[in-house]
Amino acid sequence: MDTYELAAATAIGTAIVLTPIDPQAIADLNEPTPPSTWEPTFDEALTRRVCTALGLSYSKPRAEEGETETRLLVWSQDELNDVYERVGGTVTSRTVQRSPQGCSTWNATEITVTVDLPEIGIVTVFTDWEESYGGRDLPVMQQIPDADLIAN
Repeated sequence: MDTYELAAATAIGTAIVLTPIDPQAIADLNEPTPPSTWEPTFDEALTRRVCTALGLSYSKPRAEEGETETRLLVWSQDELNDVYERVGGTVTSRTVQRSPQGCSTWNATEITVTVDLPEIGIVTVFTDWEESYGGRDLPVMQQIPDADLIAN
C-alpha cells in the first residue's frame, strides 16, 4: 500500500469512527419486541351460518384450539350431544395429543360429530372426553364405533 492509499484508508476509518451515532437507534435495540397483534383471518359470515345451523351461539374460531369456520370445539360431551340430537351426523373418536402453550403433553380422546349441512358443506364439532362429566349413556356416546376408547 503506498502513502496515498494509506492516507485514504486512515481518513475513511477516522470518518467512520467519528461519525455521530443516533442514541435512539441503540435504545430501540434494547426494547423488547411487542407481541404480535396478527390474528388469523376467517370468514365471519360462514362462521355465523355454521353456528346458526348447529344451534350454537356465535364465537370467533380459536385457531390455537384447532378451530376453523367449519371445525368447532364445544366444551363437554353434553354440549356435543345437544348438537348431535339437533342435526345428527357421524360420530367418531380418536386418541390425540394435547399440548397447550407452556404445559405438558397428554393423550385425550377426541369425540367428533361430522355433518353435511345444506348450502355449507361438511362441518365437524368436537370435544375431549372428560370422565368427570359422565355421559356414557348420551346418544352421541352410544354412536361411537370404537366405544373401547371410552373405558367402562
